[in-house]
Amino acid sequence: MRPPSAEACGRPLCTVGGSRVPLPPDAVVPANVPALVVVPPAYEGVEEQSLRLRTEEGVDVEARLLRGPDNSGVLAPAAPLVPGTRYHLEGNVPCSDGRTGQPFVAMADFTAGPEVALPTATATATGVLAQVDWNYGAIRVWDGGASCSSDIMGAQVTLGFTPAPELVPFLPWVHWELDVDGQTWATAPHGAVDASGAARPADGFRTMRDLLTVYTFCGNEPPGMPPSAMGLAPGRHVATLRPVLEQSGTALPALEASFELTCHRMCGCADGGYDTPISDPDADDGLPVKAKGCSQSGGGLSVLGLLAALRVWRRGPRANRP
Repeated sequence: MRPPSAEACGRPLCTVGGSRVPLPPDAVVPANVPALVVVPPAYEGVEEQSLRLRTEEGVDVEARLLRGPDNSGVLAPAAPLVPGTRYHLEGNVPCSDGRTGQPFVAMADFTAGPEVALPTATATATGVLAQVDWNYGAIRVWDGGASCSSDIMGAQVTLGFTPAPELVPFLPWVHWELDVDGQTWATAPHGAVDASGAARPADGFRTMRDLLTVYTFCGNEPPGMPPSAMGLAPGRHVATLRPVLEQSGTALPALEASFELTCHRMCGCADGGYDTPISDPDADDGLPVKAKGCSQSGGGLSVLGLLAALRVWRRGPRANRP
């Protein structure tokens, strides 16, 4: 077993690339958007008094300036935007521009579109959540105290999120929480989920777990693992995805999906698919003949294989990691 590296895995450098206004090019924003957001680099904050919203002609828009989740900068317009008008949003982040030495300004231009009803009418108004995949193998987990990662053998379930069309126009201004059995499992900042339902992966700094992936460890856990890296117990669980539209006075409906985590091997079949989870392909467990008859391609690991594959908690400079 390798001892921890003496090299520190400290906080990241403050880089302007870590800050953004979570808008695509040529974006159209609903005129009734409750608030606009500038997301800062990890461990930094937007100077909220630097936030500005102006029309294309340079006219300032009256708004409240607030500090939001994860030290984001939040600008809440005092009145609805004017449909068809071009706007410019900007805010300072603490990283200096290397060429000028001045604070970096995150900015974006967009067009105000018609008002859009908030997706609050039904339980599925925000979309659909469901289990879409199960995998066994190495899982990257993050040490929130030192911002290092380690690969641990385990099983993971991927949840699929399909946003409702009514939610899509507001996605840049939504931040997220995934609860499992009533406890917070993962969070994600504004704009972390796109119109296809794909979520930004965890970076080990701002977020420690992927928003739509849950896992359990299959084998001995390395000592000293922080709570932010711990897995779930094997078995059935219920996931609740909570979208929060910034500065909205009305809560968006949460989404639920049940899933099962198991370390049992999966039987790899000739058609490339997978069948019922099994603990022993030769056991008389009442499974269909098809499940027993297919080969163990990549299915479980022997005890020796598991020990060989289990990687101890490693610490190394973040810059050296892919």
